[in-house]
Amino acid sequence: MKNLLLNTLRTDGGTQARAQTNEVAVEEYAEAIRMGAKFPPILVYFDAEDYWVADGFHRVYAAKKAGRSSIEADVLDGTQRDAWLYSLGANDSNGLRRTNEDKRAAIKSALDDAELAKWSDNTIAKQCKVSNHLVA
Repeated sequence: MKNLLLNTLRTDGGTQARAQTNEVAVEEYAEAIRMGAKFPPILVYFDAEDYWVADGFHRVYAAKKAGRSSIEADVLDGTQRDAWLYSLGANDSNGLRRTNEDKRAAIKSALDDAELAKWSDNTIAKQCKVSNHLVA
């Protein structure tokens, strides 16, 4: 785990698989941070140049809103694409749960990708951590 400066994190590269940011959650998290709450580390992929956020966007936005300059992160070696692939299934069982709209956005993102579009419905479902029926 590393303590990373917020201004070094890339959140602009399409690695957020959610349909949209939940601003209410960001505000609630920011208030909790101001009150001293400790959140789990975010997950980023580092490609030797950039830290690509894969999981923890709401925590990043909340930390910024709370006036923090850094955040704890688990750092994996990998690319922007690795971060995106991970994000497709992030929050399936913890954190701010995905809405059905979020799940559909992840599936659409996968199907819009030339490589993943060749995958079976079952494989896409496993990557996005959703049911096969939702992919179909």
